[in-house]
Amino acid sequence: MKKEEFLDLLAETIDTEEELSEQMSLDDIDEYDSIAILSLMSMYDELGVKVTPNDFKDLKTVADLIKLAGDRVE
Repeated sequence: MKKEEFLDLLAETIDTEEELSEQMSLDDIDEYDSIAILSLMSMYDELGVKVTPNDFKDLKTVADLIKLAGDRVE
């Protein structure tokens, strides 16, 4: 999956109207909360990436969410 497609999927998954960029802080995204993390866990699972809630605790930016997807994102 291309990075732009992944960013669109992230925005759709957390239900935000904002256009996401790698540099964005997760704290600046109003919709990024515990419910969003549960939705993201499901999204990663569908991509074949196994994650736990602990995987999200130290993430700071959208780039960190991309890194979490590993080789699923080009």
